[in-house]
This record gives sequence, C-alpha cells and structure tokens, in this order.
Amino acid sequence: MEERLIIRNFGPITDMDVVIRPCTIFIGSQGSGKSTAAKVLTICRDLSWYLSIINHDDDVLEPFKKFCIDEYFKVDTYLHYTDIDGLIEVVFRDGRFELKAVSLSLEDTKALLSDKILRENKSLLESLGVNDVSKEDLQNQQLYAPLLRANSRMMLYIPAERNLAGSMSKALASMIVAKIPLYDALIEYMSVFEKAKNEFKEYYVPFLNVSFSFNNGNEKIWLGQGENRHNPLPMQSCSSGLQSVLPLLMSIDYALKVNYFDSFVIEEPEQNLFPSNQRELLYHLVETYNLTNFRGMVLTTHSPYILSCMNVMLLAGLLVEKDGLYEEVVRVIGENRNLNPSDVAVYRLNPSAEKFCVDLKNPNTGLIGINELDSASESIGEDYDQLYKLYIQELRKK
Repeated sequence: MEERLIIRNFGPITDMDVVIRPCTIFIGSQGSGKSTAAKVLTICRDLSWYLSIINHDDDVLEPFKKFCIDEYFKVDTYLHYTDIDGLIEVVFRDGRFELKAVSLSLEDTKALLSDKILRENKSLLESLGVNDVSKEDLQNQQLYAPLLRANSRMMLYIPAERNLAGSMSKALASMIVAKIPLYDALIEYMSVFEKAKNEFKEYYVPFLNVSFSFNNGNEKIWLGQGENRHNPLPMQSCSSGLQSVLPLLMSIDYALKVNYFDSFVIEEPEQNLFPSNQRELLYHLVETYNLTNFRGMVLTTHSPYILSCMNVMLLAGLLVEKDGLYEEVVRVIGENRNLNPSDVAVYRLNPSAEKFCVDLKNPNTGLIGINELDSASESIGEDYDQLYKLYIQELRKK
C-alpha cells in the first residue's frame, strides 16, 4: 500500500495529491503551504486522533489548534489520508471527519488501535526504566499523560523556531508554569531535547567536530570530543547554526533510542547553515534513516542545495541498485548515504502556478530534473546577465 495525502482548499493549499515516501520533501517559497502539508500529515499519523474520530469526540479539531491551522478550514475543504498499512482512511468533507476501516470492521479497527497505543506506551515507559505498568494506568494515562500524549502520534515535528531550544532550554519549565503562550510543537520539541540532554552526557557531531555536554545544569559546547575536547562555550554563546543543529540531532537520536517516535518532520533543515553543512546534515539524516528502523522523514525547505544533495544520494542509489557499485559510491560520498529512488518523493508547491503541486522527480530516471535544480538560480542569473551587459556597455564607452 502507498501512504497518500490529498488536500484541497485548506489554508494556502488549493489542490495537492501526493504519495508519501520514507524521505519526502516539500519545496516552495514562503507561504506556499509546505509546513501546512507537513502538519496535516503529522496529525494524520496520530493513533489517538483516529479514536477521537471514531468516538465522535468534541476535541477532534484539537490537533489542528495545537498546530495553529484550525482556522484554515473552508466551506469546501477536502482532506483524504490513506495510511501505509491500508487499514484506515480518514476523510474530511462537508465540515466533518469520518474514519473508514478498510480491511476490518470499525469496532475491530478501534480495538486494534487501542491495543497498539497501549503496547507502544508500555514499550516507551519500559525503555525509560518505568516497569510494571498496569493496563489500567496506561488506559487512564493520568500519571504519564504528558509523556504518552505525543507518543501516539508517531511523528516528531521539529519547527523552524527550534533555535529557541538551544537558547532558552533552561527556561522551559518557568515558561510553561508562567503560561507563556508558546507554540505547542515548539514546547514538545523542547521537552524532547530536555530528555535528550539527560540521556546523553556527551553528544558528538562529527561533521561539525563539536560536542555537547550537560552537567549540573550547565550546557557546554566543545571543539572536539572526549579527552581531546577544548574551548567550552555556553550554548547561548554559540552560533545560531549550532543552536539549531545540536538540539535537532540530539532529539532525533533520543527519540530513536527510546522508540518515542517512528518518523520526524524538519522545517527548513538549511536554517542558519552554510551550504556545505546543509549537505553534511542531510547526509547525517540519511545515514540515520538507512541504519535504523525509523519510518522516515519529511523536510520542508526553500533551499536548492537540499535538492542538489538529495539528487547526489539518489544517483548513488541508482549506481548501487542497478550496477552494484557500492564500494565506488562509498569512496565518493561515504557509507550509507545512498537512497533508493523509490524511497524518495519531492514536490514543489506554488500557489501562483497553474498546477499547485508538481512532482519534481523524473519518472524514467528516478532523479530530480536538472531544470528543476536550475530554476531556483535562473532569475539570479538573468539579473546578473542584464547587469553584466550594462557593465560591458559602460566599458566600451570609456
């Protein structure tokens, strides 16, 4: 089965019908609907939300409120989500949600979802050292509600505001107590980072050659690792790129370690990063995908460098899959950085275009079209050409 998402007339999205792959990218300008699509997908991977639809609960729109997209609904809004297992379809039309059980009865589907949530929650708590949890405790979810509420959703959403996790993490508890109106996705992400800090006493990022340490409430960033690390700085004094990347990677690795989520969304992975580090971050994420049981990732981006880097890994995947050139590929880009084209989807969203959503992958080659990669820099090149002509004209006058 294919995981599929259809969105029509919802916020900035007019009409999109996409197949979600393990590595899915939405690219477009500001306000084009990239984050909206990613947020709807995140909601659609929430097992507890399915139960709220089946039970006709009053809070069925609560996830949309938490992502600040509840006002995006219109009279003619249509949403249709099909899960990858082919068990359920969620449809919104005529102002209401409906869940369709595909292969089982609605009651059996409800029981299956409830049991899966209980198993996932028990597994999470046991990985955190909380054992002998009764079924009643899990069902009531009173003692563990803050931790387990997000676990049923399966997808960690990492917002563009994530830099605050690095610069303000010490103040998280105070901000929550003071009821400062922070974005729910940001609070959740900062909470995951807090757990990651306590899990990893030292966390090293090879492509940046920096380590993070957390002792007695003090956060430090070091050059190097272990006995060779030096020049410590407080997290708040470090570059915005480090404040963005370190919490991001630590949170993902923590989620992997304790089986907290099975997939993640990253808004603007290029944020505050030089192009070469954008590439290394993407390599790192793909290595994580290839080496673990993570279901996959969704990226929303403005950056043509992200597309170019994905194309390199897609080409590497073709060389490995069709020609068996794994060792040759490793010598060029390293291990576990190749991507099977069937695992990747790339969509451009453009509200001003004749077709709102366009698949950028060539169906014949499995690669992103060269024209699509060049289009981002085309207008810059045109401006340069015109100015260069003026420059030549002035030189000739002299």
